Amino acid sequence: MANQIKKHINFLTKAFAITLVLASVLFSHNSFAQNDGEIIRVKLDTNVIVIGDQINLQLSVEQSKELKIGFPVFSDSIVNGVEIIKQTPQDTTALENGVIKVDKNYTITSFDAGVYKLKPFEFQVFDNVTRVLRTDTLLLGVKTMQIDTTKGNFDIVMPIQTPVSFAEIAPWLLGGLLVLALIVFLIWYFRFRQKDEPLFAISKPIEPAHVIALKKLDEIKQQKLWQGGKVKQFHSDLTDTIRTYLDERYNMSTQESTTDEILQAVKSVEVNNKWHANLREILERADLAKFAKFQPLPNENEQSLKYAYQIIESTILVEKKEEKKEEESEQENKSEDNK
Repeated sequence: MANQIKKHINFLTKAFAITLVLASVLFSHNSFAQNDGEIIRVKLDTNVIVIGDQINLQLSVEQSKELKIGFPVFSDSIVNGVEIIKQTPQDTTALENGVIKVDKNYTITSFDAGVYKLKPFEFQVFDNVTRVLRTDTLLLGVKTMQIDTTKGNFDIVMPIQTPVSFAEIAPWLLGGLLVLALIVFLIWYFRFRQKDEPLFAISKPIEPAHVIALKKLDEIKQQKLWQGGKVKQFHSDLTDTIRTYLDERYNMSTQESTTDEILQAVKSVEVNNKWHANLREILERADLAKFAKFQPLPNENEQSLKYAYQIIESTILVEKKEEKKEEESEQENKSEDNK
């Protein structure tokens, strides 16, 4: 029984192939029409295709440029079973002696085996009298894929399990590391924010606080701000220098503090010290100059600068190493005297 079925299939395949060969011999894949100067051509890439193959159907007209010729209009198929995949707009090319060539292309295919008869294509010529030009008939053969029935059936092959490569996991690994780094950064950021601490700690200056402050006072003195009418800027720079020095020297935070708050804070570090009164005079005079439009006298400006020098010089922090050296040298001197 199986052998008989195979014979029938082979017979039908051979018969269909012979039909296609005869059709390709009897009918060309070109169609032609001509009338009084108009030349119409319709051309297929080939007469025989395999199911699903796509070929071009080319329509072209050579005509006088004064003449108007209407091309045939198709919606989604040329004939039943031959579908249009894509169509291009008409393309006009100028030839010699006032002749133009108009081309239009259709990409077609078929999904059913058989021989399809493409009826004559009709072109309307709009002249003094409307005429119709028809091309010859074209044949298109569509064949199926040839199946080798001599080979047996095979089981479906399952996908091959291959090991995962590093290139496949690298993007996921990198993405995971980036997410983890972002989480750590957010935790670190919010922890510092809750403690009201700066996100990035400001490194302390290498030079001692009193050295930096004295250099700044020297700059203020050389600028001669109040002598040039910039009294407000003079007192502002002077008090900023003192505030910065106190913050570094006594580990305070006076940049946003008022005068009374600063004076109250310095009492806790050194009690009943003479420079407290000088600091009060500097700050209060600066407040009047900055906020009350008060114009201090020249000697008062000089006095504020002088008091600033005295405050810094009288509160210089002596390093412990230097103190130890001095103590050691004193002890050595005493021992030598005793000898």
